[in-house]
Amino acid sequence: MPELSRRTFVRGSLAAGGTGLLATTLPATAQAAELTAADPAGTVRVAADTATGTIRVLDAGGVHRLTITHLKYSNTARTFGASLVSQPSATELVIQYVTQHPGVTVTASIVAGLRKARIRWDVSGAEAVPDQFAIARAIVDGTETYRPVALWNRDAGGGIPYETTHGAGYAMTYADNRLLLRLRDSTEGFGDDTWLHAPGVAATGGGWVTEAVLVPGSMRPHAAGVIARDIVTPLGVELWTDQPFHVWPAGGAKTVRAEVVNAETTARQVRLAWTARTWDGAVQSGSAGPVSVAARSVWNPTFQVTLGGRDIAFVEAVVTDTADASVMAFSRTNLAVLSSHTYQAGETSGFGVSNYPWLLSGPGPDETAALMKLIGMTWVRTAYDGAPGIPPTDLDRHGLLHNVQLGGIPYGKTATDQRAWADAMVARCVTAGARYYECGNELNLIETERTPAEYVTAGLRPLRAAMAARPDATFKVMTCGLAGLDSVWLDGFGAAGGWSEVDVLAYHPGRGNYVADYSPPEPWLRPDGTRKPEFWNFIGSLRKADAARAADGGKELWLTEAYASTQPNRWWTDTYRHAAENVLLQLMFAKAHGVRCVTWYTLEDGIEQQPREADPGDIEYHFGLLVRDRSPKPSLLAFATAARFLDQADYLGRVTFSDPEVKGLLFTTPTGRFSVLWTRRDGYVLNNDPARRDPGNAAYYRTPEPWLDPWPTKTPVSLPTPAATTTVRELNSIGQETLHTAAGSRVTVTLDGAPRIFVGLDLTTTDTYPVN
Repeated sequence: MPELSRRTFVRGSLAAGGTGLLATTLPATAQAAELTAADPAGTVRVAADTATGTIRVLDAGGVHRLTITHLKYSNTARTFGASLVSQPSATELVIQYVTQHPGVTVTASIVAGLRKARIRWDVSGAEAVPDQFAIARAIVDGTETYRPVALWNRDAGGGIPYETTHGAGYAMTYADNRLLLRLRDSTEGFGDDTWLHAPGVAATGGGWVTEAVLVPGSMRPHAAGVIARDIVTPLGVELWTDQPFHVWPAGGAKTVRAEVVNAETTARQVRLAWTARTWDGAVQSGSAGPVSVAARSVWNPTFQVTLGGRDIAFVEAVVTDTADASVMAFSRTNLAVLSSHTYQAGETSGFGVSNYPWLLSGPGPDETAALMKLIGMTWVRTAYDGAPGIPPTDLDRHGLLHNVQLGGIPYGKTATDQRAWADAMVARCVTAGARYYECGNELNLIETERTPAEYVTAGLRPLRAAMAARPDATFKVMTCGLAGLDSVWLDGFGAAGGWSEVDVLAYHPGRGNYVADYSPPEPWLRPDGTRKPEFWNFIGSLRKADAARAADGGKELWLTEAYASTQPNRWWTDTYRHAAENVLLQLMFAKAHGVRCVTWYTLEDGIEQQPREADPGDIEYHFGLLVRDRSPKPSLLAFATAARFLDQADYLGRVTFSDPEVKGLLFTTPTGRFSVLWTRRDGYVLNNDPARRDPGNAAYYRTPEPWLDPWPTKTPVSLPTPAATTTVRELNSIGQETLHTAAGSRVTVTLDGAPRIFVGLDLTTTDTYPVN
């Protein structure tokens, strides 16, 4: 079996940069001579200037919304105007461009249809670099956000539904209208205010082609994206609410909004059916319609879902053509209730986020910071001026503490170069107000050709020298966040004198399809030194990390990337329900082992380079506490549940039982004690049900829906309570509460593989409690 890793390679090869050479003033008004293509219904018009080749996009009201001036066919070369503009028909235009290279030809073919226009650029010539194609555009009195087109799917093999991305969307919003520009592919970060990255693909007759599809109209980007798709999808539907992140402070009836789109050129009569299931599987359902949705138009029904005081609902809506049930589309989202809470730990808080909180479209930075504080996050792993996400000054305003994590270790450089790097890094950390600096990331995994001794010599020692020269450099220094507890790397680090250069051991525990408390038997490495899957376990590695930092000067211990991935229908990752359980247990174990802070990887599904895209085949897109549409996973509630109980908590020790497969942890807080109890009678390996496995695909596992209880073995246990106690509180992983009546200083509770919090028991760390 190949080594399992959570690292991913960034899609795309070359940035469409070099814009300084190509900077241009983009016209926003009509030129003297234009040819215009328009659809017969007048829903869209595209005009081309006969001299410059400048393209203007106009909506149904004839309002100029977008200007496109050039195509860049490499980072340093572009078109310069038109050699010929022709009009084959009333709905078509062809532009032949002047280029910087005699051997490069660029031709734009424009077709206007019902609320949809297509611009196709055909490019040929040796100097053309398709990965670097980009379109120069200017929005007229509007704003633009990146909105990839993602659609829901059901796998023929079963399991949970999942999303896939179908093109890159740039959504333009105006005071009175909207416009979506869809590209086959694009990396937002490879563009800028002038250029949109629009990589080309090989054309049938040679050369390359890139296309933009434009959909104007007062509809949401998803509906416009369904219309814009190259492959016709007759119907589409999107769900959302007006509440940021779909998380409310109190229960009750919540309004869910839907937008149904008919992407075809004839009207369809459709019906919408919706279902909402809560954590325990309780069902609410309803329907709307039938209604007739006009060609390439939308319908906007709403419906109500009722939530309890601490709740989550998994909502699905299906739109179906009333004349042909096989023509359908569906969408999902989640709703949750999480009450406000005042945390007391302050700067001693042990919780934060490990990736940039770049989630700044849709809910903005203030709402994002509020969500982080709501679930107990106080720390941001990396923030500095110019970094993605919320700037340090705004984090300060929100009372969020922040660090810096950056690498770029100057291996093999001169002492002068190394000191220059260190001076610059120290200055950056001081300017950012960082409390800690994490020197590199997973170097044991991504820089295997470098030794720990080189890391100490080239990075840490110059850094410490630079800090010594600046009295204001008071931040603490972390090791690079190690990928797993790499004992071999740490041995080399210690032998090189590395421990004296750092204040903190930072590592990423990693975890495969094992419960958080599984410590597999060693060795975790093969004879050749490669990692077995068992290397990626949580509690076994945490015990090693705790021992390593204690033996080497009592360093702080940070888990700068902890996670519970929910990649759909995969054997190696958590289900949505198991993820919530393991989030709770991982944070409890972190407190039990004296971890100074856990920064969670990540806040939302997706990756920085491809924000809001969906990729079911890449684990890196599925580490969030929020799903792609920024609605809550059960993991979000579990994180908040753990953070609220562990705020100002101290670990007392293990609770032991006569059955070693019954487990317990005991904590104390200023308001009293609580315990976390669970069993392992159903084993330590997850996703191991043979009925859900695919014999032909070792990685595949039909993930069960989150409202299904995965633990078959229930274990009743009678436990002691204080004499005056009549009620014991039980909270599941998402914080839902069940009350048990105690009598005669005893109470009976039922345990299984899901960890639960109990308040009101009289447990100690010295007694052994009987289990039948």
